[in-house]
Amino acid sequence: MHISKVSCVGAGLIGQGWATLFSSQGYKVTLQDISEALLKKAYGAVALNLQFLASKHLLIADEAEAALEKVKTTMDLAEALEGADYVQESVPDQYDLKRSVFGDMDRLAPSHAILASSASGLLMTEIQRVARRAERCVLVHPILPVHLIPVVEIAGGKQTSRETMKTTFDFMKALGKTPVMLNREVPGYIVNRLQAALLREAIDLVDKGIASPEDIDKAFCMGIGLRDPFVGPFRRMHLAGDSIEQFFEKYSRSYSYRWQSMDTWTTIPSSAIQSVVKGVYEMDGVRHKSVDEIRHWRDGKIVKILEILKDTSDTVL
Repeated sequence: MHISKVSCVGAGLIGQGWATLFSSQGYKVTLQDISEALLKKAYGAVALNLQFLASKHLLIADEAEAALEKVKTTMDLAEALEGADYVQESVPDQYDLKRSVFGDMDRLAPSHAILASSASGLLMTEIQRVARRAERCVLVHPILPVHLIPVVEIAGGKQTSRETMKTTFDFMKALGKTPVMLNREVPGYIVNRLQAALLREAIDLVDKGIASPEDIDKAFCMGIGLRDPFVGPFRRMHLAGDSIEQFFEKYSRSYSYRWQSMDTWTTIPSSAIQSVVKGVYEMDGVRHKSVDEIRHWRDGKIVKILEILKDTSDTVL
């Protein structure tokens, strides 16, 4: 299947990132949302994203301008989906809302169009129930910032066809993404499940008064965050033990002690929320900076890491 026109439904941060990516790769994009004000803000954000890419030499100035000209906005869903080959939905992560939007997309989009969701924790099986052509519905979960982070997670529901999965995988790869395919559905997929485990422990350490948010961030960024981006958890185990078998032999008991002392709550304690909020606003890197300033700084660092990855010919990824 040839994809030439793309539609983005939902113009928040994720939708803006998708529109940036699609347009920067030469695709005509229609960005849809329910508010003119939201669309105006989103269009401005896409323009800034494209300028950022040009400033980091990931696009040249003429390409950034040409990409922005490929982006069109509308409040009319039927207009947005007209002639679309691929639709990327990015509305808030609520089943009722997703089902409502997918029902409309299924009715209005061309019969051949792939309908993809940017859901971050929901199951496609539950979303695609409303679709008459459920075989074309698929989950494609990006990582913020969408236009910079390579990985996307692809998961089909029970009715998703193999053809839809393959076409989506190939499309993401052609966009320069690094697609990973889930063998079966699970809430949160891969990335957000790993994040959930890490965040629970980070929050709990603050709640128990063991360390401040600032020191926990430092420990992560200048410790495991610095070491692990190139290897991941399993290669890290392999290296730490001199082999994966020896890792389990050497460290299974040690990890058992750690896991026994870790909390397993599934709802964030109110005391933890208060402690974390207070601690974050006291951080040097937050206290005198806006969220947009922090985001811009972070994106610049991401580009530098991507440049290292691109220039490393012996990468094992």
